[in-house]
Amino acid sequence: MGDELQEAVTRAAREWGPDKLSDGERDAIDKALKEGRYWLARLLEREARGRFVERRVSDQFKHLYDFSRNKGVDVIDPKTGCRYEILSGTASNLARHGRRLSGEVFRMLTF
Repeated sequence: MGDELQEAVTRAAREWGPDKLSDGERDAIDKALKEGRYWLARLLEREARGRFVERRVSDQFKHLYDFSRNKGVDVIDPKTGCRYEILSGTASNLARHGRRLSGEVFRMLTF
């Protein structure tokens, strides 16, 4: 099932575009740009993209898996106990998740 999750993550990432931003996300990005905080605007957009991908995959597989951003990893297969983390695959994203989940064993689902 991990391969199916990976395919779903890849498909969802391809669907992403700035048109998928919520009004609040767009406002926060615009504010950061107006303040000259381009790094923050880029970070906010990447985080919005990650939430979009997670939501899409969750909507597709929530009947099979436990999706929760509050349990450490993003996805747990209740039948096998396998754990999955949805990651953008950037160096900073991998480093942050590596520190946060240093005691976990999980499969990375990157986009």
